[in-house]
Amino acid sequence: MLKYLKKRPMLLCGIVGSFLCVIGYYSQISEFFIALGLIFMFFILKIRRVKPVFLFVILILFTISVSVILKDSSAQRISSLSGSTVSGSFTVDSEPEWHGMYYYTVLKSKKCKGLDSGTKIAVFTDNAGFECGDIVAAELKLAAVKDKYQKSDYAEKIYITGNADKITVIKKQGGGLLASVHRLRCYISKALFANMNYREAATLTALTYGDKSYITDGFYSCIKSAGVSHVMVVSGMHLAIIVSLTVGLCERFFYNAYIKCFAVIITVLGMSALCGFTKSILRAGFCYLIYSIGLALKRDNTPENTLGGAVSLLYIFSPFNVFSISFQLSALSTLGIVAVAYPVNNTVNKRNLIKNGFIKGLFSACNVTLSALLFTLPLTVYYFGCFSTVSVITNLLISDAVTAALVLSAVGLVIYAIFPFAGSVVLFFAGIVACYINKVIEYFGSLRYSVVRLGEGSFVFSLALLLTVIATLFVFKNHSDKIKQRKINNKIINEGGGRLLWR
Repeated sequence: MLKYLKKRPMLLCGIVGSFLCVIGYYSQISEFFIALGLIFMFFILKIRRVKPVFLFVILILFTISVSVILKDSSAQRISSLSGSTVSGSFTVDSEPEWHGMYYYTVLKSKKCKGLDSGTKIAVFTDNAGFECGDIVAAELKLAAVKDKYQKSDYAEKIYITGNADKITVIKKQGGGLLASVHRLRCYISKALFANMNYREAATLTALTYGDKSYITDGFYSCIKSAGVSHVMVVSGMHLAIIVSLTVGLCERFFYNAYIKCFAVIITVLGMSALCGFTKSILRAGFCYLIYSIGLALKRDNTPENTLGGAVSLLYIFSPFNVFSISFQLSALSTLGIVAVAYPVNNTVNKRNLIKNGFIKGLFSACNVTLSALLFTLPLTVYYFGCFSTVSVITNLLISDAVTAALVLSAVGLVIYAIFPFAGSVVLFFAGIVACYINKVIEYFGSLRYSVVRLGEGSFVFSLALLLTVIATLFVFKNHSDKIKQRKINNKIINEGGGRLLWR
C-alpha cells in the first residue's frame, strides 16, 4: 500500500488532507500544531533532498490546514451572531424549496449591516415570490445552525440560519452570473417540456442540470430503489460525457492543444455554473481542469493523482466539503473506478484474456459499476442502512442510454435556439431515449426485493469486504510483479548476464 501511494503522491495528499479537515472541524488547536509540524517536516525533507513532488505535497497539506483554521474561525465569528436581527439587501442564491410548512432558500448578503458581503444564510420563510438571482430586501432573525445539520451546512459554507416573516423583491434577476444561469435553466426547461412528454422532460431536466423538482415522489422512490440516484445528480459521469463531446469537436476542427485546453476549461466552468457548483460537479471539474492543463503542457498524469489533486484543491477552497455526502460518494466511486476498474480492464485487454468483443465490453462495464459500488458501499450502508440489489443491472441497462440522452439533449438545445424545427427533431429522439430510461428504472425500482434493509454490524462487514478486496488486489499485483521479475532474471541469465535483485 505504501509503495502504491508513494508512486501517487497527490492521491496520498488527498487522503491525508481529508483527515486534516476532519481534525480541524473538531479541534482547531490540534490543526494549529499540525500546521507547525508540517512546516518543520518541509524543512527536514528539504535538507534530506527528497523529490520536489513530496515537498509540494507538504505545502498543499499546510495550505489545507491554514484554510481549515481560517474557515473555522470565520464560522465561529458568524455563529456568534445567533439571536440577533439583521436587515438589508440580499441575493437569492438558490431556488426556494417548499417543505410542507415553509420555504427554504439560501440568501447571500449584499448590503447588510452586521454581515460581511457574500455571507450565506440558510433562510426559512412563509412566503416566496422570488427566484434564484433576484435581489431582495429582508429582515432576518439569526440562529445558530442546528447540530445535526451543522456538518452538511458547513460543507455548503453556511454558518448561520435566519427566519424571515417577509421577503420583498427589489430587482428581478439583478444581473450577474446567477441571473444568467437562471435564464439558461429556464430556456432548457421550456425547450424540453415543449418538445416531449412531461415524464421524459422531467428526467432530462434532472440529467442536464440536476433539477429534480419536476420528478414525482413515486418515480424518485423507484430511482433510489434501483440504485441510480447518481444519474439524477449531475456528477463526473455527466461532465465526462459533455467534456468528451467538446474534446471530440475540438479534435475534429482544431489541432492546437491550447485551444483544446481552453475549450475544456470553458465547458467545465459553464457546466459547473449551470449545475449550481455542487460538490460532485466541482470534484469532477477540478479533475478536468488538471487534465486540460496537462493537455496544454503536453504532460500525462495518472488518474489517481488527478483525483487526489482535485480533492486537495477543493479542500483548499472549502475544507468542510469533506462532510458532504455527495462529495464523499463522488470521490470514492471515482477512486474505485480509477484504482480498481481501469487497471483490471487494462490487464484483461493487454493479455487478451477475453476474446469476444461483446463479452469484453460487458465485463468492462460490469467491472466499472461493481468497483464504484464496492468503494461506496460502506458509506451507503452507514448513511442509509440499505443497498439496492438491482443497482448493477439497472446501471448497465441505462448507462449508454444516459450518454445518448445527454448528447442528444445538448446538441438539440443548441440547435433549437437557432433552428427550432431541426432542434425539435433532435429533442424528440432525446425524449425517446429518456422514455426507455424511465421504463427501466420504473421496472427494476418497483420490484419487491429491489432494496435490502441491513441490520447492526452491516457497516463493519461492508468495510471489511472493501479492505479484503483491496488487500487481495495488492497480493495479486505483487505476485504478478514477482513473476515478471523472474522472467527478466531468467532472460538475463540465459543471455550471460548477472541476476537482478528484487526491489
